[in-house]
Amino acid sequence: MNKVTTILVAVDFSTGSRTAYDQAVRIAALHGAKVHVLHVVDSAAVAALADSREEPFENHAKVATEGAGTALSQWMAQSPAPDNYEVTIALGTPLHEILEHARTLKADLLVAGIAGAGEMPAGAGSISSKLARKVQTPVLLVRTNHPQPFRKIVACLDFSESSRAVVEQASSVARMDGAAVDFVHVWQEPWLGMAYPTPSADTRVPSMVYAPDDREVFIQGLRKELHEFVGDAGQGIESNEVLHEGLSHGNGIAEHAKESEADLIIIGGKGRTNLRYVLLGSTAERLLTRLPCSLLVVKLPVENI
Repeated sequence: MNKVTTILVAVDFSTGSRTAYDQAVRIAALHGAKVHVLHVVDSAAVAALADSREEPFENHAKVATEGAGTALSQWMAQSPAPDNYEVTIALGTPLHEILEHARTLKADLLVAGIAGAGEMPAGAGSISSKLARKVQTPVLLVRTNHPQPFRKIVACLDFSESSRAVVEQASSVARMDGAAVDFVHVWQEPWLGMAYPTPSADTRVPSMVYAPDDREVFIQGLRKELHEFVGDAGQGIESNEVLHEGLSHGNGIAEHAKESEADLIIIGGKGRTNLRYVLLGSTAERLLTRLPCSLLVVKLPVENI
């Protein structure tokens, strides 16, 4: 992982946020970074309770924030403390407060659990998915019960500018944790993308038909492009360059991650379209719904988008 000086970790006392907190502390120790621990008291829930009891909002807000502060201190005491940290209890809308704190702190990394208090059985929870979409900071969404170093990384490459940052981050994390990396490009036969529908809704016929030799030439071209794109990033670490054929990029990434028993996927926040108004590429969007492991979403600086 590139040099990190400021880490923001959002916690909600769930099992998922416990793991996120432990990962944030571990990474901070390796980088000598400061950890900002944020818990947001949901103002809407406080308002609902105050209304139901016909009591002033301010009274309930004060009790809730003080109680959250006490609970957070006790909760953090159950794990090793960071060497350098700061705790914040905020009152507001959780997503908004996390985004604002990431922006004002100029955090180098935002860490959160894939599953929060809702404990989603698969895929990312609502808040974590929105963080991946909206924040400009690199986001690490941590799988529950995985506070350990990462051992197998899948770095997802589509040859875009974002993918260059993915290569750099994957190499950095691998060196930090002693992990192996698969530099993966998921591909589809391009002529299938030009298919037209048949009377059967489940069938598509390609409008162009290529011979086996054409397919092999295409694959060899991809293999060469992948090798040149990775460059010397794999030197000094255990790494593979993998072409994975899939029906879609998101499905192909998830399939390879499961097959290789990866514990971290690294993906760029934007793909080859690189449009200013697209906060997250379509592949990353699809992947959020079926994450088999932790996910690091790499974001480019705004001026590079």
